[in-house]
Amino acid sequence: MRQSSVILSGDLTEFFRGEVTSARDELGMQLDEIIEYYLVRLLCDYSRPGTPPPNGEEPLALMYKRAMDAPPGERVQILKNLGDGALYVSGFFVEFIEKSLVDIDYYIAMGGNAYGSLSETIGGHKNGETVAELYAKLGKKFNELVDLLNEVASKGVKADGLRDQDLLKMYDRWTRTGNHRIQKKLADVGLFPVGRKPKDYNQ
Repeated sequence: MRQSSVILSGDLTEFFRGEVTSARDELGMQLDEIIEYYLVRLLCDYSRPGTPPPNGEEPLALMYKRAMDAPPGERVQILKNLGDGALYVSGFFVEFIEKSLVDIDYYIAMGGNAYGSLSETIGGHKNGETVAELYAKLGKKFNELVDLLNEVASKGVKADGLRDQDLLKMYDRWTRTGNHRIQKKLADVGLFPVGRKPKDYNQ
């Protein structure tokens, strides 16, 4: 039984590695290998049966305050949970966020700040420089990583299956964020928010 679990885990890792690599290439994004590995592990962790919802019911701002008030050891785990949860939810549950009292920018800001603070906290520990550098990069690239996970989540969903209200939501989000993935989806159905067709567009 243990051997089967190992095989399944390996298959899942390879699957998500392929998904992340494909999304990275589709977006023309440059990512360090260690960041790609981190994303793959994140997706594997949240795909395990029985994994609780990211961050639960606690507001991100309160979670961040709790981390800042906690001892350094506990602070590290809270900040990691906050950053990971905000990244996963932003990447896979945009519609959920749009129905809540906050917007995607709030999740991006809180997640990026969490990773940044985590980098500073770990950097103060002995031999923590390498891990601190990883979280610093995750914090700086948080918005790009959300785009990448959005691409993974939307893979296989055809743009021409979108309803008018979905297109309006996408357009509204594009005007607020300038998200290239959303711009490409709009272009796929003949909507060019920049006011002209891209040079590489083939009708």
